[in-house]
Amino acid sequence: MKKLLVVSTIAIVTAATVIMAQNPAPATAPAPATAPAADKQVVARVNGKEIEREELTAAMKGLLVQMSQSGRSVPADHMQQFEHDVLDELINREVILQTAGKTVVPDLDAKVAAEVGRTEAQMGGKEEFGKALGESGITADEYSRRVRENLIVQETMRGIIEKGQTASEADAKKFYEENQSRFQQPDLVRARHILLRVPPAATDADKAAKKAQIEVLLTRVKAGEDFAVLAKEFSEDPGSGANGGDLGFFPKGAMVPEFDVAAFSLDVNKVSDVITTQFGYHILQVVEKQPAKLMVFDEVKERIQAGLSQQKGQESAREHIANLRKVAKVEVLLPPAAKP
Repeated sequence: MKKLLVVSTIAIVTAATVIMAQNPAPATAPAPATAPAADKQVVARVNGKEIEREELTAAMKGLLVQMSQSGRSVPADHMQQFEHDVLDELINREVILQTAGKTVVPDLDAKVAAEVGRTEAQMGGKEEFGKALGESGITADEYSRRVRENLIVQETMRGIIEKGQTASEADAKKFYEENQSRFQQPDLVRARHILLRVPPAATDADKAAKKAQIEVLLTRVKAGEDFAVLAKEFSEDPGSGANGGDLGFFPKGAMVPEFDVAAFSLDVNKVSDVITTQFGYHILQVVEKQPAKLMVFDEVKERIQAGLSQQKGQESAREHIANLRKVAKVEVLLPPAAKP
């Protein structure tokens, strides 16, 4: 399993996650490898500051919930490694927090109050929020303290990352020259379409009615009526209808096969016959074509520079935390993870 990014500390241990983790995770999210003990169990120490099993379990559950919401999960045979990765992030968070004394967070009290307010809203109001706190065994003061700490960690790491984002135009030029295969633009087509949707369960009569309607629209287009105007009025594609059916530029393979073949075989300004796809009936008009080419540096300079700056910022963050851990006394008390 891919290891968590070092600065994801900030994401996995938000105070809201601690509360959310007290509720059962969805069925798609496996339980942590080790259940919390009834008494306090220490899983790590950072300069003498203890990280308890309860905190680790809450962070694991919260992250598993977040992952399940985006369709991801952790295989059962990777759970011990996942546990160690999450603990490593908690340790990172703690070493940052312990050395963040000089970090000034503007309007910190107001930001804490705003974050608590957002969590209350997510939980359904003050009453439900208070009930969730009680069930989790966290006091309102403890919750606010965790929010405050997270904001301090976030601000500290944001400063480190921003300071490290120093990629120059020369860096971007060097990357461009060494990676030109990444900047080969394929053949592109820009097209409009009018879609009349046909649900999978549509009856033959419904299909026939839609087919008759699209044939009438095709006749009107070929008679010279404005394609974009008709698309705005009749297209049932919510993503493009309001824009006159404009789908923008797309490469081969980006659309369903029937649509793809028509788009790349038509000449500019030509209109297709009725196309049948899994979505329904379409009329397609090709607006513009761009042949394959190597994108020139000026076209991609800003994108490359932004990507390299982000990469350098992440590297600065990792280096900063690695340096903090070199001088910190870190004790990991979990047994080693079994190899999957």
